[in-house]
Amino acid sequence: MEESQTANLIGREAFAKWKTEIKQNIYTIDTDYQHSIQFHFPGDFARIQIELEKFGGMVVNKLEPLVQENNLANNLPYMNYYDSIGNRIDEVHHHPTYVEAGDVIYQSNLLAKMANPGGLSECLSLLFLSAQAGEAGHNCPIACSAGIIRVLQETADFPQKNFYLEKLITPSYQHNFTGAQFLTEIQGGSDVGLNATRAEQMEENVWSIHGEKWFCSNAGADLIFTTARYDDNSTGTKGLALFLIPARWDGHKNDYTIRRLKDKIGTRSMATGEIDFHGARAIQIGKLTESFHLVMDNVLHLSRLFNTFCVLGMARRAYHIAKEYAKHRIAFDHPIIQYPLVKEKLARIKTENTAMLAAVFITTKLQDEIDKQQSADNDQKLLLRLLVNMQKYLSALWSVQHIHHALDTLAGNGTIESFSSIPRLLRDCIVCENWEGTHNVLQMQILKDIHKYKIDHVFINYMESAFANLDQKDSYVIKLVSRLKNIKQAVDEFQQLKPNQQALQIRQLVDDMVILFCAYALYMEAYSQSKINHSHSKLNCCDYFFKLHMDTNKLIYDDQYFELIDNICV
Repeated sequence: MEESQTANLIGREAFAKWKTEIKQNIYTIDTDYQHSIQFHFPGDFARIQIELEKFGGMVVNKLEPLVQENNLANNLPYMNYYDSIGNRIDEVHHHPTYVEAGDVIYQSNLLAKMANPGGLSECLSLLFLSAQAGEAGHNCPIACSAGIIRVLQETADFPQKNFYLEKLITPSYQHNFTGAQFLTEIQGGSDVGLNATRAEQMEENVWSIHGEKWFCSNAGADLIFTTARYDDNSTGTKGLALFLIPARWDGHKNDYTIRRLKDKIGTRSMATGEIDFHGARAIQIGKLTESFHLVMDNVLHLSRLFNTFCVLGMARRAYHIAKEYAKHRIAFDHPIIQYPLVKEKLARIKTENTAMLAAVFITTKLQDEIDKQQSADNDQKLLLRLLVNMQKYLSALWSVQHIHHALDTLAGNGTIESFSSIPRLLRDCIVCENWEGTHNVLQMQILKDIHKYKIDHVFINYMESAFANLDQKDSYVIKLVSRLKNIKQAVDEFQQLKPNQQALQIRQLVDDMVILFCAYALYMEAYSQSKINHSHSKLNCCDYFFKLHMDTNKLIYDDQYFELIDNICV
């Protein structure tokens, strides 16, 4: 009996040490992320470092416990359809911890940063930390609000426009306005051209909206972007325009109702519902013939960038939890991190996550450069469009795998919702994988852009220009240049394929391009880190990423291989 109690005590003490380790500030313990900030914000590093360090501590010690509580089954959002005297109110009720969690996130001021041209990268550097608590019920609405901010900044003035903008960037969930995008209809899904919700003009710039929307995240939003058909004679997306629907109009509830909230696999503390519009008053956004492009070029495009940072943040947190667990969990007389299969899995997660984060930072900095210019080069815009779509695809695909394998590291304990946040991170990441374009939708969009804009050649020209500035004798650069030559050949061969063959082959072409871009981005950060900080952490990741994805030879499990994955998992 005493031996059993002693064994139990040892096991619990190991878990207690692990719990203490994962409660450390997620920014200060992540020296690789600190270097990413140093690399991409050289002039503002000291200031941003202070903000991220403060926020990193709050995410672990305040936000994560709040999110864990508001994600419990009894604390999920529910509907209050009527008030005490029977008036229809359609109020989404959230647990108090949801409000507290929102205040933690919004007080970082990330949306105000994003609202300044050139401030998106700084905004998303905070979102990466926030996302380590999962979607948290707020990170999706933040992305929606960001899309509304960007579009309103680019369109003509209307009454209350400045008021709405100020409310959207207010750094307090209790006092701000949150946004939503209600685009999807039951018959259309990703085929937005099938949307049937109608818009009828009431007066100049004011319309009434009639119809239903099928998948409406942040159902209780204060400001809603929606598409509606203003011209019944125009089919597809040509007859659609963009409208802003405030939750309240002239001091009263606007004319729409929430049919029900959906029971989702993840992102459960963020209310997603079905909406019926009964003549809701709406403000026309942009010119009727151009406003649908505002959705695609701003709202959806921006959401895909936000989504990429979110899933990478979730996977980074899952990695840290799993790695610390592996260091403290004893099995067969050894910490399980000493076993090659465990170590290899963790090394791969860290390596691929680090590469994708490096790539999306380059992409976001390009977005910032374009935002600060009066007129951007068309090839820059096309390149940005391609990079965003490719990275949204790869980051979602790999991050779900990464979190799944982090959960595997905890074995049976990994499946327990109260043991760690990994089960919730996995569920949230699966939902994010399908938001803002599934893998198939993104790949077919890239195929369409290849035919319409020769976007594959835009990518090749960009990479050739980037590689020309590198040391051509460097072993990494030699491999990058060689892979690019293979892609050029694949692009030429791709053009000779029949349409159905292209539809199946596009996945491989996209994989080749986005992996090359990730390899390049990781190499640039690794080279910088070794020179500035005298650290080989990212160089080790670079070595492993090239072995996994850039070398044509099979992996050789020699002493150097085991030393490499050892160094990555330190």
